[in-house]
Amino acid sequence: MNQQIEQLDGFADEPTREMLQSLIDKKRKFDKYKTLCLRWQIFTFLSVLSFMAYFYFIILHPGDSNLSILLGQFTGDEMHIFFLVAIVAGYGSALHCKKKEEKAETEYHKLRCEVITKSPDLWPKPFLWKKRHEVFKVMKKEFDINLFYESK
Repeated sequence: MNQQIEQLDGFADEPTREMLQSLIDKKRKFDKYKTLCLRWQIFTFLSVLSFMAYFYFIILHPGDSNLSILLGQFTGDEMHIFFLVAIVAGYGSALHCKKKEEKAETEYHKLRCEVITKSPDLWPKPFLWKKRHEVFKVMKKEFDINLFYESK
């Protein structure tokens, strides 16, 4: 359990702290997939861009405008296949990571909304209800998790 969550001993009971820890874990998982997806998208974009530049300056520009000669030059080199495989692999990986990112975001948002909805049950006593605001501040400041409102 995180040190900041353990320090909330007087502000929240054990099940509430476990729920908050789970929320932090889901947020980190979502952030991890978000970063990974962005990296794959940048890799794919740069691969496409470099292949287009290579294709234009090496194959199209100095060569003839005959389509059969261009296709022969394109299929004659293994480097072109490597470029295409890298682009397809990058695109496929970006799609796969995007699906995982959306799933992680859904799980995170569901649990976050559950914490917000169950706040009266998690902090049932009036003196604990006043401390709830401190817990929400810690979650926002330390982990960038907004528990004040349900909207994203």
